[in-house]
Amino acid sequence: MTKKWLIIIGLLLFAGLSISWLKNTQYVITTQIDIDAPVKVVFNALNNLSTQKEWNAKSVLDTSYELLCIGNPVGNDASCDFKSKMYGDGVIRILSSKPSDSITIIEEKNNGKHITISYKLQSLDEKNTKLILHAGSKSGFITNLWNFIHAWKLKKHMNHQLDNLKVFVRKRFHDKVYNGYKIEEIYANQKFYIGHRAEVSFENASQYYAQNIAALYQTALQNQLVAAGMPCSLFFGWDESKQKTDMAAALPTLAENHIQGTQVFNLPAGKALKTVYMGEGSKSGIAHMAIDDYMLDHGLKQITPVVEEYMTDPTQEPNPEKWMTNIYYYVTDDKQ
Repeated sequence: MTKKWLIIIGLLLFAGLSISWLKNTQYVITTQIDIDAPVKVVFNALNNLSTQKEWNAKSVLDTSYELLCIGNPVGNDASCDFKSKMYGDGVIRILSSKPSDSITIIEEKNNGKHITISYKLQSLDEKNTKLILHAGSKSGFITNLWNFIHAWKLKKHMNHQLDNLKVFVRKRFHDKVYNGYKIEEIYANQKFYIGHRAEVSFENASQYYAQNIAALYQTALQNQLVAAGMPCSLFFGWDESKQKTDMAAALPTLAENHIQGTQVFNLPAGKALKTVYMGEGSKSGIAHMAIDDYMLDHGLKQITPVVEEYMTDPTQEPNPEKWMTNIYYYVTDDKQ
């Protein structure tokens, strides 16, 4: 009886090995979702790997998930490293990207295992998009016998990811919330400023502002000039390679005032984007990036300068977390 069962087991093992040898190790799934947002908005979310932290299923299911993007995370050949206690460490890379049409992304773990995900976008109308997803991976010898289970798990994972993406895109397009910041479209009245302008290093920007805004208040007092609002920084340009910005410390006035030793800045009335940032000014970059993403989604072009309006006096409120800054971007429709 024992010999009989050994023979049966042997035959089953031989059959299993033979089937595994002949069976394809690749497995592919297809799924889709309708998203109530324009194709352009959906594509932009996919084409920027830094957004993966918000909607990638691994990130949502594992609180230890970390994403590190060095360099430009947007478009062809962009890549970001990820770390996860649950899923392991690896890299996410964009293999191909065709604006508002399709994008292919690979998630590759350090152990060599990978998932290739291709997204095809179809415009249903001006405000709705069908997103078709094809995802594939590879199993090993013997484990490919359970490819149907691997495919089922992968499809479940990808459906979860698409649901997350839909929520993320809706928050952007319908709620106008980017990186946690509400973006408002406003009509800004004409504004006048007196100020001091120079090219300064990023690290010295706060010091330059503090020194010059104090001098401007003193100048206004000496000339019996009443400030027409809160003090501001005006940013006319920034150079990442040189780590420098062209900026001005500025004081708003009721009308154009030519005062010796100061410069005059006149901002015409027009369409602007506004968001409110709470915290230390040197860490406001995430709020600026939120407006950048909004402009990309809505086909808007920035008009310099960018205005930071400081609503809190640090001498009266020592806690940086309570410092409020209004950020304004003057914009026009991008015809390009």
